[in-house]
Amino acid sequence: MNKTDRAEWLKETLTNKNVPLYGRASTISRELQCAKAAATGWLLGTLPRDMELGFKFADLYNFDVREWVLGTTQDPQTAQWQKAIHTARAFEKTVAEMSDEQFMMIVKLAMTKEDDELAALISQLGTILKAT
Repeated sequence: MNKTDRAEWLKETLTNKNVPLYGRASTISRELQCAKAAATGWLLGTLPRDMELGFKFADLYNFDVREWVLGTTQDPQTAQWQKAIHTARAFEKTVAEMSDEQFMMIVKLAMTKEDDELAALISQLGTILKAT
């Protein structure tokens, strides 16, 4: 995505999120507590120099950084796999070393359960494993 395309994408994205066009750079600057020049640059298609601030901007207005920068979105299934593997690895780090089969069991649970149900199951499994 080039600078002009990025500016147009951001304009459309922020408009769809009901961010007023008039005073938009000032609004962004005030809400993020960043320089108005930075917000103006983003609105003109420039990428952020400070990626932490760029992520805060994307989080504040609920858009995907990948889409803002590249014009593409991440495959939802890839994101689901990444989250499941991250969950299993975090579980392993906090509870106990797991066999490959146990690790895959956690990944499968993370792929098939809703967040609340998964958190409860992981908590129960952690209690069981710590007791043994």
